[in-house]
Amino acid sequence: MSEEIGTLDRRMLARGLKIFLDILFYLILLVGVLLVGSLPVSVSSGYHDGWDLIVPVTIGEGSLRPRLNLEIAQDSQAVFEVARIRDGYGKLHLFHHNLSLCLLNAAFIILILAVLLWAITLLRRILATTVGGHPFHPSNPRRLNLLGWIILAASVLASLLQYLASRWVLTRVEIINIPVSPVIQSNKEWVVCGLLVLVLAAIWKQAVQMAEEQALTV
Repeated sequence: MSEEIGTLDRRMLARGLKIFLDILFYLILLVGVLLVGSLPVSVSSGYHDGWDLIVPVTIGEGSLRPRLNLEIAQDSQAVFEVARIRDGYGKLHLFHHNLSLCLLNAAFIILILAVLLWAITLLRRILATTVGGHPFHPSNPRRLNLLGWIILAASVLASLLQYLASRWVLTRVEIINIPVSPVIQSNKEWVVCGLLVLVLAAIWKQAVQMAEEQALTV
């Protein structure tokens, strides 16, 4: 009896998560449709107001100086530096009128939304089999494994594209007296998340094999 109650609770939890992912899926889809629909309006308006573009950069050594100095005792003339800023990281916010750059930025955002929709679709299918009472469906480990590789590939690709975008922008911007360079953001959290999903997929695959062997034994 208790086992049936536990199974019912898990299915109810899976159903709730699936409903949440269904809502999230359609919200992201709506955002994508609005973004694509806004592009022709923005282009036809003559784009006189310009567009925003944000790229990650690093500020080189020597461009920032701290005010942390300490006077040495018994010698008021001697001052030694207790802190030195090596470099800094930030985002360069541009306001431009380049149509090609605007379309490229929009394509990157649409690509991100498409990957999110793909990942959510895989999770929805996994939860759908769980709600139907088949959590050890043979397709679930493959879907989870694919999801892990999607997360890893998206993390690496996003870092590479951000670096190339910041490098391209900095070659067309004149910055005086401050050394600014493109930076590669590693997205370590997403890389770790992708690796954990791959490990979970391998464990789930073993669980599916054990369930199939048990069914054949019975």
